[in-house]
Amino acid sequence: MSTLGTMTTNVSRKLGDTTDGQYYTVANIKRAIGDSYRFYVQRMAKLGEGYFETTTDLNLTADTETISLASLTPPFWFCSQLWRYVTNGQQPLERDEGRNEMNITTGAGTGDSYLPKYNFRGTNLVLKPRPGVSETTALKLDYVYIPTFPSSSSLDAFDFSTGTSGITDTGFPVIYEANVELRALIKLMHEKEVTGAIVDWKTHKEDLAEMDEEMMDTLMRDEGVEYIEPNGVDYSSL
Repeated sequence: MSTLGTMTTNVSRKLGDTTDGQYYTVANIKRAIGDSYRFYVQRMAKLGEGYFETTTDLNLTADTETISLASLTPPFWFCSQLWRYVTNGQQPLERDEGRNEMNITTGAGTGDSYLPKYNFRGTNLVLKPRPGVSETTALKLDYVYIPTFPSSSSLDAFDFSTGTSGITDTGFPVIYEANVELRALIKLMHEKEVTGAIVDWKTHKEDLAEMDEEMMDTLMRDEGVEYIEPNGVDYSSL
């Protein structure tokens, strides 16, 4: 992965600067790169293909329905899957808002028999019914986290792959750095035009549209079984 300093220089040169920040300030370029990363991270996370996903174990506290996720590192964004550790492995739990169900307010079930449903309340995981006993390493939470994005004050040594959010953040493929830089470039050129300058950002936008289409084609996977038409025999009539 390229450092933020390298990406800032790349965008600056494409903007026509002979030195970083000559016509477009370094701070604004970094901000635009951060905004660009944020755009693509949201799209990639939405695909549910494991980008920006990590896992953590959670403890149960007797007669307590909530487990706080506020202090998780890296920060919790949304849940991919919640598992219950059982004797022979991990049992997936069902998410259920439970809006029309009775909420049992005393602990119910222990050991392998405790397979609660769950939902979320702010940054709290809510278990229904609540556990009857305390238990360490009882649940496994697979979740999508919020990466740390470049900002106008980020150091040039910032590298999206080093994971300042707390883990080695290898979620963003290096092949899509060009998309990040080009989107930042267009954003800055468009802002410049709004202030009265004449710039050709539309040509770059067309290039980006093609690159984004290719990006989504390579990211999205079809897990469905492909239907193959029978050859020579009409089985539907049998």
